[in-house]
Amino acid sequence: MTVLADQKVVALLVLLTLSSGVYAAPASAPAATQTVANASAANAAGKAAAAAGKPVAAPSTKPSMETQIANLTKQVSGQTTRLNQLEAANQEALAKNQTLQLENDNLKVQVKVLQSDRGAQMFIYGAAAILIGALIGYICANYFSRRNRRW
Repeated sequence: MTVLADQKVVALLVLLTLSSGVYAAPASAPAATQTVANASAANAAGKAAAAAGKPVAAPSTKPSMETQIANLTKQVSGQTTRLNQLEAANQEALAKNQTLQLENDNLKVQVKVLQSDRGAQMFIYGAAAILIGALIGYICANYFSRRNRRW
């Protein structure tokens, strides 16, 4: 992965860690006093179990740090996969955009060529009409002028 991708992954880890609620402040004071009471009860139970020679198990109200790291790693890998998919789709869209722009430019050139061909064709039609008109005028002028000379 590139340095930029590594920075994105680190930023994502920090964001996910902060938004997961692990570092969030307690919502209300009674909840804090209740957790303190639960902790003191668990501590007393732990001391009693230790006195009896049994292993002490910590109460697990929150997921352990390892499970949080594993979850974050899964999320980061999922986000990285999605990022790679989006980058591939973006590259594909950019390539298609460039192809369409080239095709558009080619079509614009073809339109200009066809317009200039049409203009040249109209010029030729106009010149032919003038020549035919001049020829008809010359023939008519000669015909009528000969009639006038005979008289």
